[in-house]
Amino acid sequence: MNIKKVFKISVFLTITAFIFTAQAESFRVHKTHILAVSDVEYKGAENQEELKTTVSAGINDAVCILLPEDLTYIQGIEVTIKIPAVLSKYPNSIIYSLYNNISPVPQDTTIDYTGKELYTALYPAKISQTLLIPLVQGNNIKQTPYADKTFIPDISRKFVFLRNQLAVKGMPREAMDSKYLVSAKPVYLNKGKFTLTTIPSKPANLIVTIDDKVTELDKNNSCFLKPGTHNVTITADGYRNENWSIMIETARESALNLELQSVAPTMQINMPQGTKVSVDNQNVEIKGSILELTPGEHILKFTLGGFEVVKQVTIQEGRSYSLHVVLDAEFTEN
Repeated sequence: MNIKKVFKISVFLTITAFIFTAQAESFRVHKTHILAVSDVEYKGAENQEELKTTVSAGINDAVCILLPEDLTYIQGIEVTIKIPAVLSKYPNSIIYSLYNNISPVPQDTTIDYTGKELYTALYPAKISQTLLIPLVQGNNIKQTPYADKTFIPDISRKFVFLRNQLAVKGMPREAMDSKYLVSAKPVYLNKGKFTLTTIPSKPANLIVTIDDKVTELDKNNSCFLKPGTHNVTITADGYRNENWSIMIETARESALNLELQSVAPTMQINMPQGTKVSVDNQNVEIKGSILELTPGEHILKFTLGGFEVVKQVTIQEGRSYSLHVVLDAEFTEN
């Protein structure tokens, strides 16, 4: 067989293997184990203490790793698998595989499944193996000589499915009966969340600048920031600028609640009850003795009964004023 023919056969075999693994397959496991990720809260769990954070799985078993509902700060999971000592005699004999589209939803009583193989590798000749399973795009999880990074699985149903299987035949009984100890813990984002709440909630042209960089907030008025101290500036049309220093902690939320201060000029008016007020010949209603005015010159008119007082004022932006109105009649004897 010449080199050209060997190349053609190799390409054909590679493509065939890819197509095969891309298709859903049916398979049977000896047992399914349900594993919870340690150090996280499972909302809706009837009894969280009953969730297992370590399971003992055989070489033909499957492990369904339950994910918490809230993955806000979790970018992946780290799965630690302690390899039985007896299997060190048989390196590269056991496969671990990650699956997508598993059906039915795994339960500890189910052994028959269909699914698509996403990632496969051989257990090394070591006493343990660490799998780094990223859960989101843009993660900063790195492959290392001591940890195997997989592809990103589909987590829409909040679980990850891991399967063990034999790669060779003729394994002795002591190897067939051996167990892996499997546990999982979260890999957190090295970030915290900043959330801004303002009154009013949607001021015009709100701009948030963090560390001198204009920052877009999401629909919940939040963004992720690296741990540490950050300088935040909030500007909006018609309101005073706000400057704050915030502390961000890893995997925690820091909230800033602000009641924005209007820069509209105000005038506090002290006047007799029942006095009618007009500004530039437009009748206005005074609430709480406070009158808001636009910058510039205005003519204020106060009337009560047959008395009238007219006052011309010049108003500047961001200033506050007070006005005491006296409506009186002068009585003299002729």
